[in-house]
Amino acid sequence: MKERMVLISAIILTLIVELILMVLVYNKVGSERIPSQIVRLTIQLILITMILTRKSNVALFLLTTYHIVSSLFGLYSKGSTELLGQILIGFHFIIGIIIYFHDWIENKIGLKNIE
Repeated sequence: MKERMVLISAIILTLIVELILMVLVYNKVGSERIPSQIVRLTIQLILITMILTRKSNVALFLLTTYHIVSSLFGLYSKGSTELLGQILIGFHFIIGIIIYFHDWIENKIGLKNIE
């Protein structure tokens, strides 16, 4: 059960952050951005399901790309000067790197091949 712990932890953290962001955006802007956020969450859930059930490297790459591109778009958004915007840019970039290199990280910290 300890297989892919780094990847699963990163995915859980991603889902928690996405749900918190949905609530924060709803409280600040209202329901006008909910449809786009639901689409983003749905795409992530599809990719996550493919990663966890089929161990799809394509889905893993696409999820990583989603996070890296989100961080790059965040750099040029008008909210990037606020602290929360900067934190989200960093979060997306770091989570993208962790998801992509989860095997290497698990090997380095000794989580690989533990039964």
